[in-house]
Amino acid sequence: MATRRVKSTEKPSDDAAPAAPVLPKGMQAEKMRANPGPAIPAEVLVKLFGFTAAMLIAPIGCYYLSTNVLFPGSTVTGASIAAVVANVVLIAFVVVAMREDDGEESKKNK
Repeated sequence: MATRRVKSTEKPSDDAAPAAPVLPKGMQAEKMRANPGPAIPAEVLVKLFGFTAAMLIAPIGCYYLSTNVLFPGSTVTGASIAAVVANVVLIAFVVVAMREDDGEESKKNK
């Protein structure tokens, strides 16, 4: 047999911090459109996608180029060249990112 709970008639204390108001879905969307947050600059996205494409295409292309044209049948040489090319692309990305960070700091100092 279930028991019935009695609702208390006490008011909540004023000591507790008021909760943030919950907005309806439509108002939340309007608020997000008004302040979408920090935007990523287009040149940063272009660099990121460029290096991503280079990381995908360059090592694979060098592997097939070296195993089929330069050193036919030597997969170990092709894999070695592909690993070197992948490291070159990665190092180039790090250098570009470091130069970009230095540029932002020098702009702030001026």
